[in-house]
Amino acid sequence: MKFLDENNAYLDCENDDINTTNANDKMVARLLITISQNEIERTSERTKIGLAGAIRVSL
Repeated sequence: MKFLDENNAYLDCENDDINTTNANDKMVARLLITISQNEIERTSERTKIGLAGAIRVSL
């Protein structure tokens, strides 16, 4: 979102009906970005826990 603002650009997603030229759709885009980032971090955490468990089992 910062990149879009700094470059006077906008995101228009027809499939998801999001257009960041208005406040409501900017909020929706930010929420989707936040949820996506959370999923990435949770996947990373679970992978690290799984790898740590696998290493303990094999030792």
